[in-house]
Parts: sequence; C-alpha cells; structure tokens
Amino acid sequence: MNSTVEVAVAMPVRGTFTYLVEGASDPAALTGTRVLVPFGRRRVTGYVLGPGSPPAGKDLKPVARVLGDGPIFPPAMIVLFRWAADYYKHPLGDVIQTALPGGLTLADSAAYQLTDAGREALAAGDADAAGRRVMGLLEAGPRPERTLRRMAGPDAKTIPALERRGCIHRQPLLRGGSARPRQERWARARAAAVAAEGLSATKRAVLEELAHAGELPVRALARRVPRAAAHLRALREAGLVDIFERQAYRDPFGEAIVPDTPPVLTADQERVVADVCAALGGGFRAFLLSGVTGSGKTEVYMRAAARALAEGRSVLVLVPEIALISQMERRFRARFGECVAVLHSGLSEGERFDQWGRVLRGEARIAIGARSAVFAPFAELSLVIVDEEHDGSYKQETGLHYNARDLALVRARQLGAVALLGSATPSLQALYSVRAGKY
Repeated sequence: MNSTVEVAVAMPVRGTFTYLVEGASDPAALTGTRVLVPFGRRRVTGYVLGPGSPPAGKDLKPVARVLGDGPIFPPAMIVLFRWAADYYKHPLGDVIQTALPGGLTLADSAAYQLTDAGREALAAGDADAAGRRVMGLLEAGPRPERTLRRMAGPDAKTIPALERRGCIHRQPLLRGGSARPRQERWARARAAAVAAEGLSATKRAVLEELAHAGELPVRALARRVPRAAAHLRALREAGLVDIFERQAYRDPFGEAIVPDTPPVLTADQERVVADVCAALGGGFRAFLLSGVTGSGKTEVYMRAAARALAEGRSVLVLVPEIALISQMERRFRARFGECVAVLHSGLSEGERFDQWGRVLRGEARIAIGARSAVFAPFAELSLVIVDEEHDGSYKQETGLHYNARDLALVRARQLGAVALLGSATPSLQALYSVRAGKY
C-alpha cells in the first residue's frame, strides 16, 4: 500500500511538497520524521508534516529513505514552525532546520576519481593541458567535486569531457548527518551464571559484580574488576553473560550539584507564586514579574516550575546569554535534579543531540537555554519562563531572523500555557501590555 506525505525540504524554497511513501499504510505515523527525498537532480533532507494531498494529474516522486529511528520533533510543534515561517517570511523547511540540533541534515555531494583509462591517457599524454592538469589533481586519490573545481580553476571546464571519455568517474555521496546517538556496551549475567563451575577467579568476580548490580556498562565493570573486558567474550560464548548496546548520553553539565533547600518566601513572593500557580492549567495567560536584582525572581520561577512538575507538566526556561545559563542551570538542577536539560549553541553537536532527545522522549521535563531553546521539542507545556525579557540578545540576527521572547509568547498561547516574563528593567512592550490588560 502506498501513501502520500507533505514534506518541507531543508532548502531555501517556499512551500511544501508531496511525496509518495511506498509500503506505508499510515502516513500520519511518519509525522515529525526526517526523510531523504529527491529534489531536482539531488537528494535532500525533508521533514514530514503529515499526510499529503497529491496534486491532480502529476506523478509523485517516492521518498528515498526514512532517516533515523522515529520522529525528531512532536507533531504539536508543526503549528509553531508554520507560524514562524509565515510571520518571519522564511522558508518552512529552513525554519525547521534552524530549530533542530546541528548535524542532522543530509544532502547529495559527489567526489571525482581517476579511472584506469584516465591513468593511461595521462601517462600517454593523450589529453590537452587542461585535461592533464585535472587528471593530475586526481592522481593522489579522489577529491570532492567542489574541491576539484576550486583547485582546477578555469581548467574545470574540461571535467564533463573527461567524464564522457571515461577518464574520470563521478561518485555520488551523501554528506552531513554527523549527529547520532552514542552507543555504549553493557553486560548482564544470565540466571544460571552464578552456579557455573570451573571458572577462574577473575571470571567469578565478573559474574558476582553483574549478579549484584544486575546490569553494568563494560567500562564501569572494568573499573571494578581489572581486565574484566578481556574475559567477557569467553563468558558470552559460554552462555553465562549477555552483552548488548544502550544509548549513552554525553554529559554537558560537569560536576555534580548538591541539592538545595527551598527558602522561606517573602510576602510578595508568596502572592506572586499563588497568582501564577493558580493560572497553571487554565489556558494561556501572561504575567510580567518586575523586581530588582536580588529580589528573588528566580525563586518565583522555581516555585511555579515545581507546581507544573507536580501536575505532570513541562517547563521551558529562556535565558538571554549562554554565560547566564550556567547560573540558572545550577539553581534548577539543585532543586529538580536529573529532569533538567540544557539547550544552547555552546554545546557540541553530540551533546545538543542528546539533550534534544531527552526532552523529546519526556526524560527531561524542564529545558533551560538561550534563544534557540524556544524550539525545545515539548509536546505540551504548562509554563514558559523568559528571564530578562527586555534583553536584546533574544533577537536572532542571522539566518532565520526571530525574536525568541516573542516566539515564547506565541508558543505559550498555542499550547495554552502560562508565560512568565521577568526583568529588573521591563521592556516598553511588556509595560504597555500590562497597562493594556494583555498581561
């Protein structure tokens, strides 16, 4: 059975495109996944937005490949992507690519290599000077097409003729896609392993550690039992141990943080917390929290976040500068522990990919980050916090030009969440919205 899907391609082009998915009975199940699709003479990454409506009288191209193991963003985010594309007059596929962690986009590339016929022609001088120079650049090995054309300069015009003669060969390649899960080897003992006889002292120690812990990463096991890794293969072949892989997270946090004790609130803080918490779960509302530095705005944020978590909901916290994230992250982790994720451009591709996945799978219910974190892949939100809402750093000046503060309000409205804007020096827009009764 074949189905059709609507796809936004990761290219600077307007609109969306319909593709055929061969053998798919439920196109809605592909919503939020990355796909490799033909686009003109190339293949590019696309994002499935849902079932498609095929245009009448046109033959559809099929999806070349579904990328990844499942959706990379929840369907609830598509309305935000469409709104941003329309409001900021930006291609939809490029909006989605901007929102996602780096290293997920694949696109066609090519490399040229010298053939045997080309080596013979080069040795015999059976080519003009430009052709000999191009082939000479390939003697040491294949080169990417862009590199070859740049190095050949004006002589690059001979490349098509050399390819037709069979002197050089163009090999299609896929580039990109460097972000992927990190896998770590784990081991566990089988039920009958402890009763096994005739084992060495080291093998017995390995089995006892596994029996006590249940499962252990191989690296951790090797720290407990010297040379344990060298004995695992024999134990597996003897049917005493299972070795398997599990995703390992790259940790961006650094040292562990000691849990804190919530302080006693002041009367003003209690009143603010009561007002904000009463609004949670009741649809969209926006609040402006104005207080001088040191007045306890962050404690108000955390008390409201605690209520949202207690109700089984999620929280997004935006901070204007990466330098300020560390302080906010430490405060929230000391209060809420491992359910906090961080998202900002200072992370490596792998770290950002892992943190994005934790939010997507619901393992982290609080996300803290700079402006790009406004796209954190929450399927639902109860509370959106924008600290230092007046700060101009919330404006993205390259690529997709957006204001994360404004997008945070839009996202809160779309998801029926509470938006809490905080500042010691509120922006004129926020003050006007309060006086107009909007906040």
